[in-house]
Amino acid sequence: MNRILNNAFCLLIACLCLSSSFAVITLAQTPSPSPPQEETKAADTKAANKEEEKNPFAPEPAPPLPTGMTGSDVNDPRAKLTPGFYDAGEAALGIKHLMLLKKPDAFQLGVNDPNDPKVQKILGLIGANATDISKMSKEVQLVTAQLAFANSDLAFQGNHLFMGNFYGLSIYDISNPAKPSLLTSMVCPGGQNDVSVYKNLMFMSVEMPNGRLDCGTQGFPPDKRTS
Repeated sequence: MNRILNNAFCLLIACLCLSSSFAVITLAQTPSPSPPQEETKAADTKAANKEEEKNPFAPEPAPPLPTGMTGSDVNDPRAKLTPGFYDAGEAALGIKHLMLLKKPDAFQLGVNDPNDPKVQKILGLIGANATDISKMSKEVQLVTAQLAFANSDLAFQGNHLFMGNFYGLSIYDISNPAKPSLLTSMVCPGGQNDVSVYKNLMFMSVEMPNGRLDCGTQGFPPDKRTS
């Protein structure tokens, strides 16, 4: 009887071992599930589209302000200044506005009508190409003509101030800073008109082909202009 029980027990153990081995082999040979190919392809496409949609010119987030800086302040008086050409609002700290001195009449366009013949004349004097002018709107032509008189550079010597503009230069007596006076103006179109002074010599550098040694306003014939 005991022999029969022992044989039955051994047979049971052998069956259990065989079942366990078969389960292990089956588990090892079963491949892990992978996402369907269509889902993988869709995910890749979505990622690629998202990368393309990113604007390379989008502004980067502003970095944190340095220690001690608080950023903009709506209570700052400069945030509420009134506009104006000669009467704009002012706010200053550590300096005092002594005087406003307008440019001489020779350096004022003097017209606000873009159809005024003077606009075309000034554009021609500053060397603007007729083809380029025709591509501008009338409003842009007016602004461009006004910029022909823009102040550009300063030079100082003793009590004299030399102020260059795109149409010439002015020399002021600044011995009394609160009351400067105009000594002379010289119409000399040439662009930029960067002024420098050395002893009793004044130099003026120009950057446009309408500049002349004699500082005339008649310009050059088109075929003699240089780039």
